[in-house]
Formats: sequence, C-alpha cells, structure tokens
Amino acid sequence: MVEEIITILIVDDEPDLLWMYQELFKTEGFKVLVALSVNEGMEIYKNNQDIRLIISDSTMEPLSGVQFLQYLKQSYQTIPMFYLATGDLEMSEQFIKSQGGHSLVLKPFDLDEIFIKIRKDLQL
Repeated sequence: MVEEIITILIVDDEPDLLWMYQELFKTEGFKVLVALSVNEGMEIYKNNQDIRLIISDSTMEPLSGVQFLQYLKQSYQTIPMFYLATGDLEMSEQFIKSQGGHSLVLKPFDLDEIFIKIRKDLQL
C-alpha cells in the first residue's frame, strides 16, 4: 500500500480496461482520476495539478497518447511522470523518453510489475 496519497491519471479509451485499472490502483492506495480520451485527460490535468503520474494508452482517437505527452511538454514547465502503454512493438522506450515521457509499458502488462516500477519511480 502507498503511505501518502498519490494522485494518478489513467487515460484509456476502453471503458472496461479503464474501470479495471481504476479499481486496482485504488486498492493499492492511489487516488485515481480517469479519462476516456486525451481531450478529457487534458482537461482533468488542467484542473488537478497534484497529479504525479499519468498512464496513457498510446492508440486513441482523435489524439494519441504521444500527442498527449507532447501537449503536456509544450504547455507546462514541469510534467508528471508519464508512462505510455502500448501493444505497438515498433515504438521504443528511447522515443518516449525523447518526447519527455518516463517509460514505455507494453500491453498486456503484469500489474505486480507495474506497481513495483511505479513505487520505485515515485520513490515510495
């Protein structure tokens, strides 16, 4: 469990996955905000500057997870830790980091592994 309350934003256009992620992260002690699109995620982030981590699906319409990352990088001096979740094996972690992201997470991902990674990256 997380000692302090960490706010995260999860953006995914698949409602069932989004609900599942929300419940699992809540169980781990995170405050979880969710968005079904990049546009909704942008609005939530504008109104919740305490978000420390964003996990975004890469493939969404009309804007992608990479476009969300680019928007954050252009619009804010500092951005939260950003993980891009994808099943696209052509995308590299080096590319995500060059765009200002923190990590590439390949779907389907092991939830225990992602919790360990998040705790380590957030220094919890």
